[in-house]
Amino acid sequence: MTTSRHRSGAASLGRLHPDASPERRELALALRELFQRLDMPLRAYADKELRAASSVSRTLSGERAAQEDFVKNLLHDAGQRPRPPLSEEETARVWALFRKDEESRMDPASRIRLLERIRRELEERLRELEDSRAAADTDGTAAELDALRQRLHQREQELARAEQERDQLARRIATPGLREGGGPVVIRSAFTPWYAPEARPDRGRYWPAYADLLARRGWPAARVVSLDEATNQVVEKLADPSAAEAYQSKGLVITPVQSGASAHITGSVAKAVDAGYRLVIVLTGPTNVLRYQLQRTLDRDLVGRENILCGAGESEDSEYVDDPDWFKADGFLRHGQRPSSEGGFDIIRLTTRDNDYKSLRQGLAALEFEKRMPQLPLNDPENLHATSVRLMVVKKNKATLSKLVKDLQGIHPPLAEIPTLIIDDGTAWDQGAANTHRKATGTGTAGLTSVQAVMAELLNLLPRAQYVAYATSPFGGTLMDPAASEDLFPRDFIVSLPRPADYVGVGDFHDIDSDVPDEQRTFANSQEKAHVRNLVLRDRDDDQGERQAMDMFVLTGAVKLYRAARGESEARTGYRHHTMIVHSSDLIGRKREHAARLRRLWYEGSYDRAEGLGRLRELYERDVEPVSCERADGFPVPESFDELAPYVSAAWSRSDSDGNAVVIESRYTDGEHDRYELDFTRRHIWKILVCGSRLSHGGTVEGLTVIYQGPRTDSAVALSGIGRWAGFRVGYRDLMRLYFAQVPGDTGGGVFDTFTTIFRDQRSFEEDMARYAVEVDGRPQLTPAQVPPLLAQHLGALDAEQRRSSLFNAELVEIRSPGRWIEPLAYPVDAVAKARNIQQWRPLLDVLAEPRVLSGRSTSLRARTGLVPHARLMDALSALEGAGPKLRPHLSYLEQLGREPGSQWLLVVPHPAGDGPTASVLGFESLPLFSRARRGDGFGRITNPSHESAVEAAMGRGDGAPSPLGAVLLYPIHEGEDGSAKEGEADPSQIVMGVSIYTPEKEEESPLLRFRSLRRP
Repeated sequence: MTTSRHRSGAASLGRLHPDASPERRELALALRELFQRLDMPLRAYADKELRAASSVSRTLSGERAAQEDFVKNLLHDAGQRPRPPLSEEETARVWALFRKDEESRMDPASRIRLLERIRRELEERLRELEDSRAAADTDGTAAELDALRQRLHQREQELARAEQERDQLARRIATPGLREGGGPVVIRSAFTPWYAPEARPDRGRYWPAYADLLARRGWPAARVVSLDEATNQVVEKLADPSAAEAYQSKGLVITPVQSGASAHITGSVAKAVDAGYRLVIVLTGPTNVLRYQLQRTLDRDLVGRENILCGAGESEDSEYVDDPDWFKADGFLRHGQRPSSEGGFDIIRLTTRDNDYKSLRQGLAALEFEKRMPQLPLNDPENLHATSVRLMVVKKNKATLSKLVKDLQGIHPPLAEIPTLIIDDGTAWDQGAANTHRKATGTGTAGLTSVQAVMAELLNLLPRAQYVAYATSPFGGTLMDPAASEDLFPRDFIVSLPRPADYVGVGDFHDIDSDVPDEQRTFANSQEKAHVRNLVLRDRDDDQGERQAMDMFVLTGAVKLYRAARGESEARTGYRHHTMIVHSSDLIGRKREHAARLRRLWYEGSYDRAEGLGRLRELYERDVEPVSCERADGFPVPESFDELAPYVSAAWSRSDSDGNAVVIESRYTDGEHDRYELDFTRRHIWKILVCGSRLSHGGTVEGLTVIYQGPRTDSAVALSGIGRWAGFRVGYRDLMRLYFAQVPGDTGGGVFDTFTTIFRDQRSFEEDMARYAVEVDGRPQLTPAQVPPLLAQHLGALDAEQRRSSLFNAELVEIRSPGRWIEPLAYPVDAVAKARNIQQWRPLLDVLAEPRVLSGRSTSLRARTGLVPHARLMDALSALEGAGPKLRPHLSYLEQLGREPGSQWLLVVPHPAGDGPTASVLGFESLPLFSRARRGDGFGRITNPSHESAVEAAMGRGDGAPSPLGAVLLYPIHEGEDGSAKEGEADPSQIVMGVSIYTPEKEEESPLLRFRSLRRP
């Protein structure tokens, strides 16, 4: 970033910063006018305000965003005697410019939050004035009241416009069900409604208690309501626990990674036990820490102190006596007394915080269910609602589950009478999940792992068992292979939960949908520019990448302490955790070597001496300050490094408080001297963690602010870390940094691009689910059984043989996609097939005219365009090799559009930014060439959102001519050696013609999907 440092007095403020936005420049000019009224040196004013002179200078030049208190103080000082007072119009104009600049830097969701905050403030002021008017009805108060009403009306109009802008953007980049705060997306089979808790409020105990606990912890009412609605979507699709006929409902809940799925699990279990489910088995990931975390959450938020103590006095020891939440009023749930003493039912735990399920540990009688009416089955309402719940939290481990199966086979009453809920929280992001060639395991159950086979046996034992799996990705084994894993396939429902409020997802670090040209991207309008740092090192021994990431860890920790000292919202916990992850290896020896290297860097960092502080100053002024000034979302930003410096030492000391700032995070390390197990519930953690792939199986690192991976990171570990970026980052979202370091010639340098492609695939599928979840004529367009063939459209790894072997029971034959861009996703690798595809496109290129400019909403595109007859385009698309299985369902729809004679399509070939390479291809001169990185048999998404925006705008301007049916963007991608096609003729066998197709949105009620049933052999 170019920086300016103006240290002169009022006589010379220097020039406005050249990179300042129009809104920033307009505000800076207004602030400079106010400052000139003061007639005092800049340094003197800075000293008076306890600010750095450089900070004041940058604010007045438009380089730095003005903070609200700076504007407020300057307005006050500029109107003080002996200067003439400022008029209300002058003050209002400055504040309007301030808000305008603030809003210009916000995405629509942030802008909505700002406007709603202003609206609430105005409404509160209105109520105060109305109270005053009732007490003393003066003309002045009435005039002020009318003025405020007018301002409130203006803000309401702005809010409506912003909401409209937000909705328009959301329709283009996502679907309503996936937006922050939207409702869940539900794909379901037919079911019989039964769940009506409002009809029997006397049976509602655990859900109301949980909802009240969340409210006391500060959850906004809207968030509790959202959780209530989302858990209803699951519980209502389970079978009626008291029904005469047993039925097993099976479902899948897809949650944004690290978005607090435990709250949804707790809420669903609370409602299920209130409704009558009496055996609850919660399966976790394979490690003790994951089982411990979920056991503690359920004990704290659902079971409650009285059920944990089992009638024992407060003075007696509890397993949680060392837990800080045990004695807090809003910590562990308090029922007042055991629920059974008040006519309710207790929850009996068969596992504890420190003990997994162990055969006969508490006696076989612990699994025996009591009956108030012995002559009636347990599932009869007379017995069901007077019987205690049995709860166990069990690692998904074959040996442990086998013990449970054995014990269940020896109890009474009959297992067929026990309404059971099985929650499977052991599914997380897994690069190998999409595998339709898993082998039989020797258990006799083809296609199942040994653990899945035991789970299938458990389900067969319990006819009234309901199975609900939680996953952070739709690309899971049971979805990919319904025939091989029929016992676990979510045949009844799939629920995709929306992003919660204040959640930071993987997509918040990408510019996937940005239509801002690369050269115009700034810290304010680019997620990648603000948070991602791509570094090139000299060689594998170059430690400058790790040094910079470590410096960022210290700096961001200092900013957290600075904010905590100023009493911001997160300061209530004092920023309990501050962590950095260094992706290393799964080999403990390599992790130890890496940790030793980082410890040396830490102690050589000189963080308490001039050398280190000078390095931190440069990084703060170059990176931290400019990003936070744009993205701090109201949290304070130090005026200068000098203001932050006292907190640097504190951050360094806190991280090194036990003499070991760098620790190894490992799964199975009992007895190792450098073992460090994460327990964020019982202690504060400020550490640099050297990690392998363990956390990809569900662990959460709290306070995560900096991630580093470089040439010493194993590729498997690098890919496993995609979900670690996500989570709730209240109070430090602007401080997050992702470092990707590589050496020249490193083939792993595209890890971030790989993440981008994976994220695109997953989000594209989730968007499709949301679109197809809308019922047409009262019937679902998509059922869970039809999801696998749709999912296959989003996975380039599945070839025709794999699709046949997976035995899908339906084939997707038509996809209607009006208003959306579609791409084949797969392209041939074979040189001969590539050459034949180019020959199919070659005749269509003759319609292209000389380059012209297409203007979008905020960008423009230079491209060659022309109109292609519908029949010729369909012939070319139908003849393409390598894209057929993915493109064919779309073609079934596209072919129907050209019923009118003379129908045409707009063909667009963009020109790369700058002087990109061109070549002659099969006699067509000056064809622009693009570069894209392959992933499997495809490229991920090829198009640029700014190109799409410009083409959509061109489609909307008919200029009196008949509108084309749609548009086709072509990207000639050169896969030959660098420089081989910069001049002269390009070899067609080295070119792939990337294709993206768009048809305008239409209002129609017909289904967007059409399937054909398949017979299984």
